[in-house]
Amino acid sequence: MTIELVSYADIKAFVGLEETGITEYPSLGVIQSSVVEAIETYLCRSLEYGAYTQSIQVMGQTSIIGLDALPVDSIESVTVTQYGEDTALNTDDYFITEYGIYLYAPVSMCRLAIEYDGGYTTSTIPGAIKRAALLQTIFEFQTKDNVGASSVSTDGGSVQTPELGLLKEVKRLLNPFKHQLAWS
Repeated sequence: MTIELVSYADIKAFVGLEETGITEYPSLGVIQSSVVEAIETYLCRSLEYGAYTQSIQVMGQTSIIGLDALPVDSIESVTVTQYGEDTALNTDDYFITEYGIYLYAPVSMCRLAIEYDGGYTTSTIPGAIKRAALLQTIFEFQTKDNVGASSVSTDGGSVQTPELGLLKEVKRLLNPFKHQLAWS
């Protein structure tokens, strides 16, 4: 189950749908889930709150360890595996940051295994992310019959549609929430 960024009630109110449930609009359910995936990909992070185990290969020397599910709520364990030996780090060896964790002593040429809780619950998702999901979901639902088309002819003329992908306004709303260690 992926996190619900926008409720059916909000979509229904915005678009003026008449049916009581999203199951009456099968394509809308697919679009709603795919928008979550598209937003997570754009942000380079997982949004849904949960328990995560992440394995990270460190080649060079670093103290900065990026985690996928932000914000990080708590760290259960951090294990460094180097030359076949496991070393468990204590809470005095690192601290939680807005991008993951920072290690007081840099590591290199090792594998880190980090168990942690992170992400957003439905009630803690920032309003800008909810708005971005609403706009993208509605746009994709209303243009689902013309996926990939840049121009659609109608009886009254033609309509230009944005290229396939996240809308410019959606990206603008999401930019402040991109993972701080994302390169693109």
